[in-house]
Amino acid sequence: MTPIAIIQGTPTWVWVLLAFLLYRGFKATQASTTPISKLAIIPLVFAGMGIAHLVSSPLTGFIAVAAWILALGAGVLAGVFNASRSRFIVDPIARTVMLPGSFVPLLLIAATFIAKFWLGFEMATVTNLPALVTYGVIDAAVSGIVAGMFAGRYFTYWKTMHALRESWA
Repeated sequence: MTPIAIIQGTPTWVWVLLAFLLYRGFKATQASTTPISKLAIIPLVFAGMGIAHLVSSPLTGFIAVAAWILALGAGVLAGVFNASRSRFIVDPIARTVMLPGSFVPLLLIAATFIAKFWLGFEMATVTNLPALVTYGVIDAAVSGIVAGMFAGRYFTYWKTMHALRESWA
């Protein structure tokens, strides 16, 4: 199958999703102040999508679930590490986080989209079961690490905000 045929065979909603994700990624390159509650949405969405995929996939087994959980843990550690190194500012009274502009979300979005696009293509076209199972495990790991990275970033902001609130009490 040629790259042009793959692109032409891709549903329109995938390109709309890509445009939205790129918009959000480019927006994240600019500094912004965001309510902490709003920052919880992305980790919850990615975790929910990963879990829904694990539950609904007919090939999901123990290995895919284990891959998702291990990748989630690695992603949380990476997200905490990344967020701890950034210069964010929390306002415990307004319950907001001022985030510096960063290309990390854009790169994470792009890498995730590319990986999921490739995996979706492979899982739709592969004809042997062992390869399909392997792609399912890789897909679970990608979902887990992405959800974990966003969760780790959120956890860092939340923990910092609560530490400040407790120090004022």
